[in-house]
Amino acid sequence: MSTPAALASVGEGRIGVLHGFEPAWPSASVVGPAFTVEGAPGDNLALHHAVAEAAPGDVIVLSVGGERSRAHCGGVLATAARERGIAGIVVDGAVRDRSELEQVGVPVFHRGSSPLKPAKDGPVRLRVPVQIDRVRIESGDLVAADADGIVVVPQAHVDAVIAAAAELEAREQEILAQLAAGRTTVEIYGFEPL
Repeated sequence: MSTPAALASVGEGRIGVLHGFEPAWPSASVVGPAFTVEGAPGDNLALHHAVAEAAPGDVIVLSVGGERSRAHCGGVLATAARERGIAGIVVDGAVRDRSELEQVGVPVFHRGSSPLKPAKDGPVRLRVPVQIDRVRIESGDLVAADADGIVVVPQAHVDAVIAAAAELEAREQEILAQLAAGRTTVEIYGFEPL
């Protein structure tokens, strides 16, 4: 499946890009359909319900208004997600237990860390459109995340954007082969010599 960089390179005007997120560990990456959930800032009841309801392979996208003072996800919820087959979690807020998250193995993308535990009072809204960084995300949209960033592809554009990204990645493999054979990028791209 395509990387966020490839999808972003071919999808301008058809995709959304979320900025300011970081992976729980440097090589974390995930691609899958979004399962959207809206919760209260500093509260993770919504994430508990999302983990229970999402399908295997889903990427849970939790909107909590960018709240960083309290953690919304940690080792226990990440383990619960792994046991349910959840592909990954995007938290528009803070997490904790970062040293455990890599061991658990569920890619988690977040806005920062906090040792403070969250409330569990709600409200909870599952499978509703959420807005993060002026990007509207609906359940079923494609989410691709890695250390470069997070790209959201609306369902209506998924097939076209994935096909274009696959073509781009194939061209890049050809370029890498030419570089290995001794050509320069100036030659490959046909730039005017200085």
